[in-house]
Amino acid sequence: MPQKWHPSMMRENTVVGEMFMRRSLSHDVTVRNHLQDLIFDLYRDESTDKIYIPRFFKELIDTGIRKDDPRLAELIKQVREAEHVDKGVFDQEHLFLDREAFKECAGSSIAVIGKALKKQLVIPDWPSFTTVISELHEFCKQFSEGQSFAISVCTVDGQRRSWGDAMKPFCLQSVSKPFTYALVHDELGPEQLHSYVGQEPSGRLFNDISLDHNKKPHNPLINAGAIVVASLMKRKASLSDRFDFAIHQMRRFCGTGYVGFNNAVFLSERETADRNYALSYYMREHKVFPPDAHLQDTLDLYFQLCSIETNCDTLAVMAATMANGGVNPMNGERVISNRACRDTLSLMYSCGMYDWSGQFAFRVGLPAKSGVSGDMIMVIPNVMGIAIYSPPLDSLGNTYRGLKFAEALIGKFNFHNYDSLVYSDCQKMDPRKAVVEADQDNTARFMFAAKHGDISSIKRYLLMGMDVHERDYEDRTALHVAASEGNIACLKYLLSRWKESPEPKDRFGRTPLENAKFFKHTECIAILQTAAESWSIDEHQPTPQTTDASAS
Repeated sequence: MPQKWHPSMMRENTVVGEMFMRRSLSHDVTVRNHLQDLIFDLYRDESTDKIYIPRFFKELIDTGIRKDDPRLAELIKQVREAEHVDKGVFDQEHLFLDREAFKECAGSSIAVIGKALKKQLVIPDWPSFTTVISELHEFCKQFSEGQSFAISVCTVDGQRRSWGDAMKPFCLQSVSKPFTYALVHDELGPEQLHSYVGQEPSGRLFNDISLDHNKKPHNPLINAGAIVVASLMKRKASLSDRFDFAIHQMRRFCGTGYVGFNNAVFLSERETADRNYALSYYMREHKVFPPDAHLQDTLDLYFQLCSIETNCDTLAVMAATMANGGVNPMNGERVISNRACRDTLSLMYSCGMYDWSGQFAFRVGLPAKSGVSGDMIMVIPNVMGIAIYSPPLDSLGNTYRGLKFAEALIGKFNFHNYDSLVYSDCQKMDPRKAVVEADQDNTARFMFAAKHGDISSIKRYLLMGMDVHERDYEDRTALHVAASEGNIACLKYLLSRWKESPEPKDRFGRTPLENAKFFKHTECIAILQTAAESWSIDEHQPTPQTTDASAS
């Protein structure tokens, strides 16, 4: 017979669930505390037993985590409170945090700090990647059409960098269309939305007065489709509330970046909108709009959406939210659903670049959208968003420099949608390549870092769980290697973490001190002799023998 339900069973299940939750939370806290302690021990200053915040922050900046990253708010607050920061150059002499203060400031941001220092972000070698982008930025400058030129990059892990006039404001214009489509997609769902607008490339000019065979606009990224999508956004609300909703959602796409509104552009759009009015009346004749749509309000909202203002630095974060499946990489907030994001990128891939869409998909192979203000976004799914600003435009309405940069980018990196990641062109780089190394390779790289005195890499391997006492195939330790090469700073750092005798022997019976003597590294000899004496005195001092007086 089936067992009868009893209230005690529910209480028992609740108790078990609470115990599991407490145990899980306790485990998370333990792991976080361990990571905080490990990072502090690896990056603390030996003379003060504290972390020097500017030097530590420089390590994070080198991984792509910027000083204005909201995930580092507490650490940044400590830097700002010092009142000695000048444009990101940290020159203060006494800004230190002890262990408890560091753990308190790091807080929940320790997760992203740990990933960054372990080089486990989506672009592990950030300096090399940004060096190539800098070269491409310089290369595109030779195309001298226009004065302003900006490029901004934001990865799905929040790594950011900008070049050129990245803070100069401009209106989104048609770049607002994919974001508007995604918001309405989330509100209504794909079935209801696409009962009003299609998904196909039109093969015509973006403002052509035409509909598809179903008497619908061809897609949401041409003017006719975007006007219909605007008519569907919060259509029961007033015009002011609809625009407030739209600009609030745009700000969610970018987090803390700049999003504003240019009223002068809005009025200009309104006064010179004969073509869009003609499109709208043509669509109303064919009953394209929902029954309750108000034509003038719809067009005003459309013009307002095109007049939303931002800058290249902020637009890259908005593009990165699209690359991250609709989740803002800077704060982890979900802005749109994964389905809405997927469908938006599909349309950007096939319809985003006006009459150059097919050529762009063929040559570059990435979802993209351009606007008549000279702005453009490219999305590399699960990797990054890229924003470009460079007016004027080519004959098809796309930013000329933007197209040149996109093609040059694909020439350097295997970001094309159909680039093979296994059998890729040997001339192309894959900056996403994870640092996944076998234990033997880790040991070899650890020794290599000691050979070259690369303390930053040594810290990274220790943070990844490498034992400082690790030995290679000849039983040599990092002490042997550093002593043989005469790397004084590296030797001091290793000894500060060394918990065993500083005189380990390799398979030939040689100690680090003997290696230093053989290669005549005087300072290394002195350091190792001092370490050996300290070990002998402090750790292994013989127990004094007591003499029994009665035995004599």
